This record gives sequence, C-alpha cells and structure tokens, in this order.
Amino acid sequence: MINPLDDLNISRNQKSLEELEKLAGFSPKKDGGDKFAELAGKIVKKSDRAGEKKTESDSDKYWDVHKKFVMLYEKYGRSFALFIGDLLDIILGGPVQTRLVNDMIEEKIARMRKAKEAAAEPSTQKHRVQAKRSSKYDVVIGGEKRVFSRHFLKRKGFLAALFLDSDEYSSFKKLIRQIETVCRESLDEPVPESEEQRLAALKKIIEGLKYEISQAEVVRAWSLLEADTFNNLEMVFNETRNLNLVRPNFYEDLDKAYRDGKKLIKLLVEDIRSTFPPAEEKQDAYEDYLSNILEIYTHHHFVLKYFNQTRPSISLKDFEMTREELHEKIEDLREENDEFRRRVNQILVEKDQAIAETRSLRNQNEELKQKLARLDPVEVQKQLQAAEAKVRACKKELQETIEEEAELLSDMRKLDEENQELTRKLQQLHAIPDEDAYSVENLLTGKRVAIFGGVGRDHYLPILKEAGVKNEDYEWYEGYHTISQARTAEIVGRCDLIVVVTSYAGHLLLYQVRPCIREHQHFFKIHNSGAGSLRKEILATFKKS
Repeated sequence: MINPLDDLNISRNQKSLEELEKLAGFSPKKDGGDKFAELAGKIVKKSDRAGEKKTESDSDKYWDVHKKFVMLYEKYGRSFALFIGDLLDIILGGPVQTRLVNDMIEEKIARMRKAKEAAAEPSTQKHRVQAKRSSKYDVVIGGEKRVFSRHFLKRKGFLAALFLDSDEYSSFKKLIRQIETVCRESLDEPVPESEEQRLAALKKIIEGLKYEISQAEVVRAWSLLEADTFNNLEMVFNETRNLNLVRPNFYEDLDKAYRDGKKLIKLLVEDIRSTFPPAEEKQDAYEDYLSNILEIYTHHHFVLKYFNQTRPSISLKDFEMTREELHEKIEDLREENDEFRRRVNQILVEKDQAIAETRSLRNQNEELKQKLARLDPVEVQKQLQAAEAKVRACKKELQETIEEEAELLSDMRKLDEENQELTRKLQQLHAIPDEDAYSVENLLTGKRVAIFGGVGRDHYLPILKEAGVKNEDYEWYEGYHTISQARTAEIVGRCDLIVVVTSYAGHLLLYQVRPCIREHQHFFKIHNSGAGSLRKEILATFKKS
C-alpha cells in the first residue's frame, strides 16, 4: 500500500523549491529548471488571457489565489509551507473537514498507485534495487504488518502540499471551497466593507493570536484575507511566523503522535532482535519508521522545552498554602464587602434622615429668625445661656459614660479572673467532673508564647502560668497596633507558640503573622476573645491521650 503522507511530508533539511517538488511527488529536473516558476508563468499567462476576455470565472479566481500562495512559497520556502499547513489544519478542524481530508488522501493513494504501476522498468541497477524495495508494502515489522502513520504532523504536510502543488489543483479547489463554506457558517458578524476597516480588524486578530489560538479567530482572519484577495497574506505570515500557529488541541494530538512513535520503536526493536541486518525488502520501511520517529520526537522536544520555559517556578506545597490563604482572604473580603454593603445601605438611610432633619432645621431656623426679630436682646442672651448649659451637661454625661465604660471593662476582667479562680477552687474540691480533661498544667513548660490581639495581657496570663509559661517568656501585642513585617518576623521567630485573636485584631496583622510560621512552631487562630478558647486550643494540641 502507498502512503501519500510519507511522500508529501515537508523536508526539514532543505530550503529550496525542490522540497515542494518532492512534496508533490515530482523529481527535480536535471538541468536545474524550476518547475514551479514555469507553473507560475503558465498561471500568469492564463490570468492575462482571462483579462483580455474581460471575464473572470471561478476557476480563474482560484488560479489567481493559488498563484499568490505559490509565489510566497518561492520567496520564503519551508517556513511558509509550515505556516500554511498549520493554518489549514486549524481551519479544517472538525468531523466534516476531517472526512474531506481523508477522502483526498485516498484519492492521492489511488493516483500514486496508478502512476507507479504505469511506470517503466528502471534501467540502472540502483533503480532496479529501489523498485524492488518499493514494490513490497506488505512486509512484517516486529510481528505486525507495515504501519503507515497518519498523525497530525503528516496531515499538515499533506494539506500544505495540496495547497502549493499546482498538479493538485482539483484538490486545492475542494479545500478552498470547503474553507469558504466554513467561513460562511462560522462567522458571527459580517466582514467590514472598507479595506481600512478590514486591515484594522486583521491586525487586531493577529495581536490576539499572540495570547490564544482559536479556530474562530483564524477563520475570521481568513475571511478578511479573502475579501482583499489575499493581498495581506504576506503581512500576516511575517507577523505570525514566530507564533507557531498551534491548534487548540495540539497537545492532545501530539500525545497521540508520541504514542505512535513509541509503537514504531517497539516494532523496530522487536524486529532487530530477531534478524539484523534487515532484509532488503524491509529497508524502506526501516527508513520510514526512523523518519517518523525523528519528526515526532523533535516536536515533542519543542513542547517540553516550551513547557519548561513557561511553567511557574512554585512548588505544589507553596501553591496549596497560597491557595488556602487566598481562599481565606477571599472569604474575608466577601465578609467585608457584605459589611460595606450594609454600611452603605445604612448610610443611605441616614442620608435620607439627614435630608429630612435638614429640612426641619431650615424650618426651625426660619421660625427662630422670626422669633429673633420679635425678641429683645435680653431674652436672646437667656436662651444662649440655656443652650450652653445644656451643652455642658451633655459633655459631663459623655465623660461619665466613658468612665462607666472603663469601670465596666475593668469589672469584666475582674469577674473573669474570679471565674477562673472559682473554677480552680471547684476543681480542687472535685466539684467539676473530669478535672484532668480541662487542666493545662505544665503543657507549655519551657515554651515562649506571643499573643496578638485580645482584651489585654493579663487576660491570658493565668492560663499561661498554669501551663508552665514564665512571665518573661510571655509577650502580648495589641491587635490593631501597626507593626512592620520585619518586626513581626522577629517576634514570631523567637516564639514556640503564636496566637492571633481575630476578634480583636486586624486582617493585615493575620496576613503578616502567617507567612512567618515555621514547621517547628505552633499557630492558633482564635475567633473568641475568652480565655477558655485559648485553653481548648492548648488542650487539643499539647494534651497527650
């Protein structure tokens, strides 16, 4: 069986027009003539004749388009052929287009088979050997019948060959008509009418392709090029030649080709183990297998190199910790956002009330102005003195309220201490069941503790003393006091246990403390200000079962 994908593949070692002749199945001329130059000349002559008749058929239009593609290939060589292969592979992605390409492959197989059968017997010994080798396609390699690869790398070479080979003009017309159908069915918005607008839209698409390759954008770019009879094709090629127009499912297809290459290697190894050197009829198959493997692994190396250059330099552990912190930050921001929304609604209500009060005060002001006009200075002085006295009374009441609040806070601390003292006494009297379950005695002996936030230093001191923490090993810092990151790291670095009371601490402090925690340290995040929460955390962490 003849495989056209092997014969039409683009050579990576040449950059001349001979490679296009090889892609199309031609043999280079002995006199060094350029077949595609001749074909381009024929196309130009045919185009001129059509101009003389002042008529332009669809065939002439497609010939003119084909001529532009061939001329650009003459100018840029292999890089342009690879560009066309990638471009067509993206546009013709899909079940219908795939069936069309497969049908073209089968047609090419049939034509090449007939050509080989009709070929004359070679005259030289070298050609006779080659013919003998090429005539045997049913050889067995590694226990399996000869495999002909049809992975996406060969498919792109095949598409480029059909587009650039004038002897495949019928297939070229099928392809370009299919592309026209794809463009009509896929475009969501019409093509701009003016040339300037089309060029601007084309440049915008090219800029977007630098970040993401999508079939929809490539199809739209083709429609814009077609509207201007592909006059801007060279500009698009030069702008995108370094983008590697890789299709969206490139990595999936590359994996399939990689598995195909592994299979070919296994078949070769198995065959070499049984018989080596290979029989004469197997040599062409060996060459094809090795060529396919080289092409596949070259692309695979490119993907790995690109991956290593673009992957993030962060460990999975750091990523998980960062993600957790970001989730917590998001939750905190959501809560803050909800709180801001409530405050905004409250402010709006207060605004409406203030507007109403302003109106009322304006009315009162007008009434007072009227009263002032009627009152004598003595009466006004009396009213001012009464207002000043009322203000002084309000200030005094405010000061008393502040002092009362301070006394209540002090009483709350005393009550908490009395509660702890009564609890200890009850424990001593065995009035509380399971005394050992709530005791933190000597659980923190020899450890240094730092607490950020809470109602005060003395609030947590009794529990820490019970746990065995010395007074000089205990540090307390106000939760809303601004501390630099360096100072925070210094404090955390010399402690064994770090506690953040979130109900009496800002979010910034929490985000400063957390990154400073090391593996040998313990970190408590307490949401309640009570000393009982600290007791529970100490028991849960340091109490041995």
